[in-house]
Amino acid sequence: MLRRVITAAALLLATSISALAGKPPVYVTGSVTMSSAYLWRGDRVCGLHFKPDVVLHVGNLALEQYSFLALDGSYKEIDWDLFYTFGPFSVHVADYYARYSDYLTEENFFSWRKGATNHIDEVAFTYSCPSFPLNVKWFTFFWGDWIPNDDGTPGSLSLSSYLELATYHSFEEYGTIGLNLGISVFRGAYTGYSKAFMPIHLELSYDKSLEVGSFSIPLRAFVVLNPYRRTLEAGASVGFAF
Repeated sequence: MLRRVITAAALLLATSISALAGKPPVYVTGSVTMSSAYLWRGDRVCGLHFKPDVVLHVGNLALEQYSFLALDGSYKEIDWDLFYTFGPFSVHVADYYARYSDYLTEENFFSWRKGATNHIDEVAFTYSCPSFPLNVKWFTFFWGDWIPNDDGTPGSLSLSSYLELATYHSFEEYGTIGLNLGISVFRGAYTGYSKAFMPIHLELSYDKSLEVGSFSIPLRAFVVLNPYRRTLEAGASVGFAF
């Protein structure tokens, strides 16, 4: 009887050790970036700001929390992104909370009520081509953005969608040049619900990372053209990452 108990305990211990060894790795990455302008999908959101960003990785699953905080206090954004990566694909569910300082309504971070929330929730699907420098991303709002009725009240969900195609070329130690094309799909918020298919974000960027021990200093310069609004913006950023 004792032998059976010892054998069972040994098998249980071996199984537990095997299960623990097979668990996905858990680690954290993060960065803090200072940028001259926050340009989101073709629109200028605010000027000089800093962006703290931290990501908890558990195997193929990751939870990211990041914010955009204007230095003059005019704007703040608190975002969460939960995503799962499998091969070249990833699926995201994100929540964006954005608020300008001149809003007259009282701030309530925990309100998702229709027409009275500052949250927008979005689902995204991405694909990174393994044999060619091409990333394809699709984003769709599923809460927080409604097509306005004639009287200004919120109507049906907009399902505003954004398609992004990005390519890049790495010069190795000399940095990376990137080119992004963003397109508003359906009649979404990006075009005031007026256009069903419209390029809204054309970006040329240069990225370079300076390695300092186990840390890095990411540098970035960018130019963004919005063909719909006929605006041209430029900016630069510097950060600290681990």
